[in-house]
Amino acid sequence: MESLSAVRLGALLMVLCASGAQAQTRPEQWAGWLKQQVGRLPASRAINAEQARWQAENRDAAQPLYNPELNIGYENSADTTTTVGLSQTLDWSGKARARRDAGQVRDTLAQLRADKARADLLANSLSALVAHDAARARLEAARRQEQQLTDLTELVRRREQAGDLGQVDAQLAYLSLGQAQQALADAESAATRAATRLRAVLASEQPGQPLPTGIWHSAALGDNPQQRLPASFDLRLAEQQLLLAEQGIALADKQRNSDPTLGFSVGREGDDNLWGVDFSLPLQIFNTGKAAYQSALADSEQRRALLEKTRNDIAAQLDGAWRDYQQQRTRWENWQSLTGDSLARSGELLERVWQQGELTTQSYLQALNQRLETRLSGIALREAMQQAWVQWLQESAQLNDWLNSLAN
Repeated sequence: MESLSAVRLGALLMVLCASGAQAQTRPEQWAGWLKQQVGRLPASRAINAEQARWQAENRDAAQPLYNPELNIGYENSADTTTTVGLSQTLDWSGKARARRDAGQVRDTLAQLRADKARADLLANSLSALVAHDAARARLEAARRQEQQLTDLTELVRRREQAGDLGQVDAQLAYLSLGQAQQALADAESAATRAATRLRAVLASEQPGQPLPTGIWHSAALGDNPQQRLPASFDLRLAEQQLLLAEQGIALADKQRNSDPTLGFSVGREGDDNLWGVDFSLPLQIFNTGKAAYQSALADSEQRRALLEKTRNDIAAQLDGAWRDYQQQRTRWENWQSLTGDSLARSGELLERVWQQGELTTQSYLQALNQRLETRLSGIALREAMQQAWVQWLQESAQLNDWLNSLAN
């Protein structure tokens, strides 16, 4: 038994290791459930209400700038004079048209903000689902390990009483079971935290559909960071903010012009009819609007600089997100190819080899621990790959396209 070296043990484990079986579900069912669940969230309703508020404010800003005024006059002197008039300030400089143009940009901004908020909510929900799935897988692995070590200690106790096993080997088995209890407690706490986060994000402690396999890549989606740059929500928002600032320059320039007011009135003075025309024009003497115009110019220059910075930042983020996903996917695929598909059967095989005397108890316990670590490393690699995929889709503004392709 002692002749078996660590090299032989490692070779045996390499043959035995593989990922645990994952519950299968149809991608279209899962995608449909997720879209429906996210759409029912209070956060989704809040986003819709916020968008409606922005749009209402924009419609208000697009209304005509000046309302007509009704003037009624009465003078009691030697002859009673009564007049009724109507006056209207004329938007000769085109301020209302400039406000409408800015309102169209604000409509686009409102739509972009709402779309980005929905994408962020969806990404957060997906991240919570992935973390919950990984936490449940770790808990299942810890439970299997604890159960296997419990069964082992029962067998060890019987063999020790029969004199077939030494006291040192029995103590090693008991110590390993104690460690498994701690690992199981940690896994249970992590699973509880993941369920709590899922409930907070998705209003559900358990997903309605388990995560499907084979959906964490799509050839139909864009995979070129530079080509996906124009679709970025943050970049498009920065572009619209610059456009709005430029519209602000035009509006501030028109605000420097005075708009005349034209009025017409009719009435009676004693027994005579009266009519009159009134014309007034504010004089831009004290408040010329120059400061507001200069402020609009500075705001536009700031937005232009921020747009350039945003473009550089997002280009870097897209490159990093795509590279990270590629690396994580490669590591996950390598792990799958190395471990094969026999981890589920390795427990029984290791126990049989141990009972036949080809493995010492110490080597057997070491093999069980390495088997658990291998399973946990696979879970971690899979979770990292899935989180990297979600991050890439979020950065490249393709989350909705991905879900729609799955649902269809």
